[in-house]
Amino acid sequence: MSSVNASAVPAGWYRDPLGLPQIRWWNGISWTNRVEQRRPEIQMASVSETTMVGAH
Repeated sequence: MSSVNASAVPAGWYRDPLGLPQIRWWNGISWTNRVEQRRPEIQMASVSETTMVGAH
């Protein structure tokens, strides 16, 4: 999987780093095996965002 600077990326749902049509949970340290189908109601976090998905 892709390498990501753990200190800069908050935990959250992100596009699967394998390029699969799903989202995968990043726990703030590494990618997990938790996957979900992409749904319109889930706002995708980007690497440049600093807030967790769903935080208002």
